Amino acid sequence: MREPQRKRRFYVVVGTLFGLGLLSGLLIGFFEDEQAEILSPSSIPPWRAVISAAMFLFSTTFGSWILTQVPDKLERAIHSKTTVMAGNAMLIAYPTWFILWKGGIVSEPDALWLFMIGMAASVIAYAWYKLR
Repeated sequence: MREPQRKRRFYVVVGTLFGLGLLSGLLIGFFEDEQAEILSPSSIPPWRAVISAAMFLFSTTFGSWILTQVPDKLERAIHSKTTVMAGNAMLIAYPTWFILWKGGIVSEPDALWLFMIGMAASVIAYAWYKLR
């Protein structure tokens, strides 16, 4: 009887976090200056940027804490390993990229791509630990 309740709570938390992320993205995407390029600075009003950033910070910090309370020990271990793998991917990627940039081999390190490397590592690690 507790397992369906636990799963329901988990899906409610994940759904709420997804909704906050969607709303945060909509604040940026739909109200962005149409003449600005996709990665240009100052393409949205500052107050929208502050609201979107606050929503992101709240959902990641509070959501991460809530998600540690909901799953069982195995799921918690998988999430911990996944987080470590994502962090390690960024810790390895940035210095490597920086050194290659200093040597003139690649372009300057870009935070967006480093973030994407971390997210990809997180998804791959989660799939690996969950499906094996």
